[in-house]
Amino acid sequence: MHRGGFTLESSLGIEALNDSNIFQSSTDVQYSQIWKLAPRLRLRFEPARSRLEFRYKGDYGWYDKSSDDDYADHALQAGAYLLLGERSGLDLVASYDEAHENRGTGLSAGIEPASGAFPQSPDRYTTGQFLGRYTYGVSHTRAFISLEASTDKIAYQNNPALTQPFDRDESYGQATFGVRVRPKTSLELSVQALDITYDHPRASGLNLDSREYRYLLGVVWEATGATTGSVRVGGVTKRFDDPALPDYSAPNWEVAIRWSPRTYSHFTLSTKRYLAEPVDLAGDATDSAVYSLSWSHGWSSRLESRLALSRLYWTYRFVTGERRDRSPLYSLALTYKMRWWLRWEAGVDFNARDSPAASYNYKENIARLGARITY
Repeated sequence: MHRGGFTLESSLGIEALNDSNIFQSSTDVQYSQIWKLAPRLRLRFEPARSRLEFRYKGDYGWYDKSSDDDYADHALQAGAYLLLGERSGLDLVASYDEAHENRGTGLSAGIEPASGAFPQSPDRYTTGQFLGRYTYGVSHTRAFISLEASTDKIAYQNNPALTQPFDRDESYGQATFGVRVRPKTSLELSVQALDITYDHPRASGLNLDSREYRYLLGVVWEATGATTGSVRVGGVTKRFDDPALPDYSAPNWEVAIRWSPRTYSHFTLSTKRYLAEPVDLAGDATDSAVYSLSWSHGWSSRLESRLALSRLYWTYRFVTGERRDRSPLYSLALTYKMRWWLRWEAGVDFNARDSPAASYNYKENIARLGARITY
């Protein structure tokens, strides 16, 4: 809906799922049907040389076999995107999320449902973020620069015995420098510094406050023949404030390549390696890597399919050593556009984990059927 410079976009997703292993457990496998609602709302106002936006995204879920796992998540975002002259712009974005982690995932992964340590309800947390980004350089200039700064607060709301040690503040600054070597191809260098401060000490006495320094050098191209993509490679170093924890360095990369042999058929190859914070009280960092290949194909103007194959690797670092897990993920989805305002979706997901720690191993199959209504 468009009126007087205002644009309102809204939709509602309705979905039914059959989940064969809702707790991703290796021994206590429990099945449930899950009903989901996912409303979306975006309000946009575009006065001269700027754009103002407000977004809301909801995610509500109800479990037939386990009402303790029902949830209601909310995500709010407000942004101002301002042009400052002919060649520069300033983005100011604030966001607030209320979200959850399904039991058996995140901080409760590997804890058997029959264990007294298994939470009685999903872990809930809030995140609040403020971001500012200044960019100099437009499409017809040879060089460009982007400066970005952000603060993020992660605070868990329940199950304090398990979650409280993971409350933290994160803030970072990033500078990206680019040179266009061709009209639609550029070389870029990004440098980032991330500061992580935990609110509560570990029971072990270790202090996990740290600084991360990351750089990525790469090439980005758009619509060169049938391909669009980016390849960025570099490294990251994590330095802990606690002298008992050694510094850690690892390679980093971000690759995303899209090949479109036909206007209605697209192949996407992506991979990413990055550092994440620990999800275990004995851990100090998680070195993660993701590899994914997907194919989407439009069989007609109404019917589209998508096949995705992924493999995830997690290296959990501990003071006493490390553990490496891997997860193969496979999914197949069909989308049927019945009307301009109604889209039907069906799909299946096959998830698993292979870990040296037996309690983390699981297999999970999910079948889903849903619709998205735009109004």
